[in-house]
Amino acid sequence: MAGLLTNSERTEKRAAVDALNQQAMRRFETLYEQGAGGKSQHAQTHWSLAKHVGLPAFRHEDWHYTPLNSVLNTQYRFSSPNQQVQLSEALALPIDAYRIVLVDGRYNAELSSVDTGEFQVSLLDSQDWLPDAVSSEIFLHLTECLAVQPLIIQLAANKVAAKPLYLLNISSSSHDPEAMNMSQYRYHLTLGNNSQSHVIEHFVSLDDQPHLTGGRLTVEVGDNVQFTHFKLMTENASAQHFAHNDIIVGRDSVVKSSSFLLGAGLTRHHTSSRLEGENTEFELNSLLLPQGNEIADTRSYLEHNAGYCSSHQLHKVIAMDSSKAVFNGMIKVAPNALKTDGQMTNNTLLLGEKAEIDTKPQLEIYADDVKCGHGATVGRIDDEQLFYLRSRGIDSQAAKQMIINAFAAELTESIAIDGLKQAVMLSIHQRLAEV
Repeated sequence: MAGLLTNSERTEKRAAVDALNQQAMRRFETLYEQGAGGKSQHAQTHWSLAKHVGLPAFRHEDWHYTPLNSVLNTQYRFSSPNQQVQLSEALALPIDAYRIVLVDGRYNAELSSVDTGEFQVSLLDSQDWLPDAVSSEIFLHLTECLAVQPLIIQLAANKVAAKPLYLLNISSSSHDPEAMNMSQYRYHLTLGNNSQSHVIEHFVSLDDQPHLTGGRLTVEVGDNVQFTHFKLMTENASAQHFAHNDIIVGRDSVVKSSSFLLGAGLTRHHTSSRLEGENTEFELNSLLLPQGNEIADTRSYLEHNAGYCSSHQLHKVIAMDSSKAVFNGMIKVAPNALKTDGQMTNNTLLLGEKAEIDTKPQLEIYADDVKCGHGATVGRIDDEQLFYLRSRGIDSQAAKQMIINAFAAELTESIAIDGLKQAVMLSIHQRLAEV
């Protein structure tokens, strides 16, 4: 049958991928040896784990729909620590916030706020006490062992942050045809009991040249905490973006995390979470809008480990042109997590004739008295909706954009920070300009 490989062809492809993986791991090992992170036990442990896990083998199930050829065939390098960056309004969000700026993974004091209010921010001298991963994978381990300057951020118990904490991550390119810049960003956030805060992650490119960005945010949420997290990624179309966030939540807390992944030629974003205390409300959302030949892969992993908790996930994708989107979600309910309410939905709108979506929501339930569900929809613009708008005198392009904006509105309208909402809407409108 056409499209099927013979045993010999399969063996050849497997050998070719293995050779590429080994070559790429040798390159990463060179970077690991160059970095200061190798001095800590934490970095050494994660490098050992990276070697043990390895890069995905041929037709690895978790990577089957996300090709890594562009990564495996690229020589990477760290940028110069003396890189000078002038912060402009084109890069930073116009919001009133405590701002922390990292350039190519290094803290930039000149561009960051002197006053961080209720948040205590410090450089991490030793990585040895950073938490273990909720659910690990190869690029998580690479970020942990290659991050140059991890930051520790603490909000003490009973504190209410007066302004959001804004983490601006600026990645530059090497302008070197022989090697691409790699930047790794690492934050650890601890929120004390009865605290309230908003945190914004923002990833941007300094120019339009290729670079690789690795990001990792770990959050330990105490009891009776109100925490809202936003991530906006608007890197250029030549960028590669790999990120893995962990959120561990105590009891009686209300946590919301929303990611707007609106850039990069290759994106792989994970959010792994554990609900460890009772009566917690957890919300996890994402919006992807790949265009051209971009590949955007988003994954969620959630453990309900305590009873009387609710979680609601909404992941939306608008796939344009010949782009490809992937969603994989998992909810696990432990035997003692009684009265769990866990819901997960993935809705996709295909705008291109060659656009593709691969979706896989999953449940693993080990408790009896629970209410859990998942679902996925894939479709195109409704002809009846389009006809209705056209019949009201609205031209075709405007009508399509109205329908698309309405599709995304469930997520964009929930953004309570005006400057962030405006930036998200501007990015969406720029990407839809040719629709």
